[in-house]
Amino acid sequence: MTASANPYALVRRIIVAALTGTLPDEYRDDSVHVLTQALNAPDDDVRALAVLGLSELGAGTTAVLPALTGATLDGSDQVRRRAVRSLGELGRAALPSLPHLVAALDDPTTCVRMEAMSAIGRIGPDAEPAVPQLIPLLADEDIRVRMVAGATLKKIGPASIPSLVEALADPDAILRERAAILLGQMRADTDQVIEGLFEVLNDYDEDVRTAARRALQMIES
Repeated sequence: MTASANPYALVRRIIVAALTGTLPDEYRDDSVHVLTQALNAPDDDVRALAVLGLSELGAGTTAVLPALTGATLDGSDQVRRRAVRSLGELGRAALPSLPHLVAALDDPTTCVRMEAMSAIGRIGPDAEPAVPQLIPLLADEDIRVRMVAGATLKKIGPASIPSLVEALADPDAILRERAAILLGQMRADTDQVIEGLFEVLNDYDEDVRTAARRALQMIES
């Protein structure tokens, strides 16, 4: 594959060939190299396209994991979002990139944070180390973030339960309420969970009390 004075055009050609199944196998490794190099291009659009291409060429494999992981630190929110989403598409295979996905939970751009949560959820139970960083997001000012955080914790599963029980005692009422709701939805029936929910039945916040009562009903049903 020959070099081009127009990196945007070359990257786009590679992506089109990959998407249409017309990229010869003998050019695949070279194409990955070209796209990886394009992540250093000064143009945001070129870098974003390069991430898209790497995701397509690396579907189902971890060959592009280092490049995609590095792109989560890009200066462009568009590039970071695509990189995080691409890691999520790898599912559990993205586990080595978990520290970068956790770091992305603090991204200043909401869509990047949401993509990071989704990617962590796709890793599944092995993403347990991310739980402490996910719990506070249950009380995020953006309801979309709160909902995705909850869905992610449920995908991680039982490993989330101890931290959710601790959250029942958090000073933030929204966090207490969301923790109770999730414990009910997860049908978490350990003694620790039941005791924690009974304690917040007397919470000063009506929404928290209601959430705890409903959670206990769901667990007992």
